[in-house]
Amino acid sequence: MKIVPFFLALTCSTLAYGVIDKAPKCADYFSTNQTFGHYQRMDSGLIEDTITGLTWYRCGAGQIWDDGQCKGNALLLPFYEAQDWAESVELGGFDDWRVPEIEEMTSLVELNCKSPSINTLVFSGIEPEVYWSSESNFWMRSMAWSLFFYRGHYFNKQAKFDSFRFMLVRS
Repeated sequence: MKIVPFFLALTCSTLAYGVIDKAPKCADYFSTNQTFGHYQRMDSGLIEDTITGLTWYRCGAGQIWDDGQCKGNALLLPFYEAQDWAESVELGGFDDWRVPEIEEMTSLVELNCKSPSINTLVFSGIEPEVYWSSESNFWMRSMAWSLFFYRGHYFNKQAKFDSFRFMLVRS
């Protein structure tokens, strides 16, 4: 009778996976829903969020905006190096870039789609990977907050010495 609980667990996990994973890929979703939503295009790969007032770089940090798309590979850096890199970069004539706070990042999450869970018309360089925020974990200072753009979930236990991608924002 030990087989029955095994098959029951297997069936439930398979059903749960099917329910969770039904959202379309964002690239497919936004290819049919051609909308920039509340984002206002600017020059040099910049976009303004008209709700939050934040200006975002449309690519991952380290990528280049060229001919209407993100080119190259996004940087993978540990937490403090990502913060320093963001503060030292000049893009679009601005030099006040920073790594976003977790709340700012979650404002970009598209709940209707996945892989990555972000408007891919606006942010074509963002991959379904983990991205640093600028915030440390309050209780465990060696950890920091991050957002996994596959489905838009955030975590507060990423070791700061791990290397992840990051985005750039300015107020």
